[in-house]
Amino acid sequence: MADVTNYTIENNSGQNVRIDLNAVFAAIQSSNSKSTDLASSQCVAGMPFLNTTSNILKIRNSSNGGFTEIGNIDSANLGLLPVAGGTMTGTLTTVDVTFQGDNYNVLWDKSDDALEFADNAKLVFGASSDLTISHNGSNSVFNETGTGNLQLQLGGSTKFEVVSGGVSLTGGAAANITALSDGATITIDMATACHHSVTLGGNRTFAAPSNQVVGQSGSIFITQDGTGSRTASFNSAFKFVGGVAPTLSTAASAIDRIDYIIKSSNVIQCAVSLDIK
Repeated sequence: MADVTNYTIENNSGQNVRIDLNAVFAAIQSSNSKSTDLASSQCVAGMPFLNTTSNILKIRNSSNGGFTEIGNIDSANLGLLPVAGGTMTGTLTTVDVTFQGDNYNVLWDKSDDALEFADNAKLVFGASSDLTISHNGSNSVFNETGTGNLQLQLGGSTKFEVVSGGVSLTGGAAANITALSDGATITIDMATACHHSVTLGGNRTFAAPSNQVVGQSGSIFITQDGTGSRTASFNSAFKFVGGVAPTLSTAASAIDRIDYIIKSSNVIQCAVSLDIK
């Protein structure tokens, strides 16, 4: 133990002054070492302190309200990672950490439990940067520039592959059939599905579909309700063989199917199958 109550040298006899000085010098020499933390009355801001129980060197904080740990004096580099090199073991506990690039940053967001890439910051794989994943502010991009293909695997087996000529699919593919809302005017939102179904509860008009995408194809299943004899008219966006819209089957619960492909905006070529049983 080499701490003192204070650093004041009392006006006293020569021997007592020497005792005070020796005690102060011993405290300074040992960084105020003590087996327990110094009492606040012994401290001033910026004062070093060595806890001899834990061997942790500390320094009094600027508000003189506690100690900031510097490190263990028995550990190399005080147990801290050097500026270069070194080995870290155990769990690294962090708050938000920003990895700063010349132009774009990546953030480990502790509260979101997420590694967040700013627009245009890239996740890069491969010795030659063969695969990059990024978001450019509008689109999310997987870009494969290597000699091979971009593969999506399940259990180590490739199910979907982007190849030089297009795409390759292993196994079956299915698209959901979305039920439309019946009403006097029926507007199909092509963004919701490729296949659609509706049961007619009266005479209806099919409006030009919204969110048309050139090349999209699918089927529209039209079912008569329990009464039947429901008619349907179609917007000019629907193009039928010979330019003539179909007359639907009229029996109760009858099912007709329109297969379509969107050739261009408001040019939806259709083939009709009536009274499917």
